[in-house]
Amino acid sequence: MKNLILFFGFLLLLTSCGGDDDICLSADSTPRLKLKFKSSANTSNQLVRIDTLYVDVDYGKTDLTNIITAQANVDSIFVPMRVDASPYTDIYFRTRKEGPRSKLRINYTTKAIYVSPACGYKINYENLNAELLESNPVQNVESNHTSLTDETRINYYLRF
Repeated sequence: MKNLILFFGFLLLLTSCGGDDDICLSADSTPRLKLKFKSSANTSNQLVRIDTLYVDVDYGKTDLTNIITAQANVDSIFVPMRVDASPYTDIYFRTRKEGPRSKLRINYTTKAIYVSPACGYKINYENLNAELLESNPVQNVESNHTSLTDETRINYYLRF
């Protein structure tokens, strides 16, 4: 009898384990904006590396911006966008810690997509439109893709 109870207990334990929905894979999450850099000194489409880059993002919670990266010798970055009801995200770029900063506003429409019980919803961004509101050190913005559904495509090229 004791063995029978242990067997049924073990069987119950095996059948109560969750399925694949308990794991939220990174591909099922809200994508980040991908940016690459070009030189403003020439008119070619040659990609460049930035010797030092500081990127801040205003997520709308306070007057402070969140520093998302401070890197040396960088050729591209991924920027997490806002996931609230705001129709834009402000991104700030500096090449020196105390230097001037450029302000880039990314306007978009959002579309929530249900992924799974474990992951919940992810946000896709459509009709991306960039406005360079302050242009030092970033001189120009070139659009590459106007939708953000995954992180495989470059959305914008920034000219420094």
